[in-house]
Amino acid sequence: MPRSNTTPPGAGSRPVRFLDPARRDALRRLVTRPPQAVALAVLAVLVLAVGLASGLTSWVPLTAFVPVVLVGALVLRVSRMTVLCGLTVVAVVVAAALRGGERPVAPSLVVVLAITAGMALVFARGRDQLGLTGYLGEAMLVELRDRLLAQGDLPPLPPGWHAEALLRPAHGDAFSGDVLLASLVPGTDRFEVALVDVSGKGQDAGSRGLLLSGALGGLLGAVAPHDFLPAANRYVLRQDWDEGFATAVHLSVDLTSGEAVVSSAGHPPAVHVRAGSGADVLDSASGPLLGVVPGAGFPPLTLTLEPGDALLVYSDGVVEQRDVDLGEGIGSLVRRLVALTPAQRAGALPRLVEEGADGEADDRTALLLWRD
Repeated sequence: MPRSNTTPPGAGSRPVRFLDPARRDALRRLVTRPPQAVALAVLAVLVLAVGLASGLTSWVPLTAFVPVVLVGALVLRVSRMTVLCGLTVVAVVVAAALRGGERPVAPSLVVVLAITAGMALVFARGRDQLGLTGYLGEAMLVELRDRLLAQGDLPPLPPGWHAEALLRPAHGDAFSGDVLLASLVPGTDRFEVALVDVSGKGQDAGSRGLLLSGALGGLLGAVAPHDFLPAANRYVLRQDWDEGFATAVHLSVDLTSGEAVVSSAGHPPAVHVRAGSGADVLDSASGPLLGVVPGAGFPPLTLTLEPGDALLVYSDGVVEQRDVDLGEGIGSLVRRLVALTPAQRAGALPRLVEEGADGEADDRTALLLWRD
């Protein structure tokens, strides 16, 4: 039964009835994603109309078929898109027959239409395999990506603490094989960070990166710090990916005492900058890659961040360079980081990443945490 909302007795107006939520949703889907048969019928009429108009008058060029076919690629499944392409061929033949010898159809236009139809079919097939129809399909994927990436947004930290993060996918792609997660654990003064680097680069690793972002984002702050990497390892093992491994570094900081616990899974070592006395490369806090060794252990390293100290975690894309040893890349990063005064740390992360990276061929992610 539809729900209704009526005015109070004596108000002198008719009852106002609202659509049932199911009917309202159905109406919204009808507007934003029309039924396939209706969409095909409308586009078929447009195709035949363009064919007749192009054959009878010079005001409508044959290229007018192109937008109709492209709209079909957006809203039709591949089976109905094939029908639309067939109707387009018929319409082109009709237009050519009506034009006769006075206005012959240029072969180049036929080639353009054929290429457009072929690309539209490929596009429709890809959307069909994903189960997406209508122009809202991409919007759904974008929203999913944005929601998962938002897990890496840095929460506001208490006075005296600062953090900056940077995530740059390879080749400027929208998706990355690097996953950055950050959380200020509710009800505590504990700040947790996880940086995960999935095997592969850019879009090739993007889907696995998104999957890990959702799964590990639910673990961060929900399990004890020493349980995070073991749980992540079990999760990656269960996925049974062809390239079934990832590296990771996990950081848990008590923002009251400054005590920090760092553990790593085959990841480039974190760097601890000590105020006025150099830096330590934390290569002793390392266990095996995620997804390789069942039941693996990940030894934690405990340190204290004193006022003036900083801690940097990063992915291998920040320090890897062609014909340069990885240790040299890390050493160069450490020297640049130590050269910064505490007052220079704010806003310095992009420069640190750019100066050490070997172009845009790899995903580059880093997080810098420091204390006044």
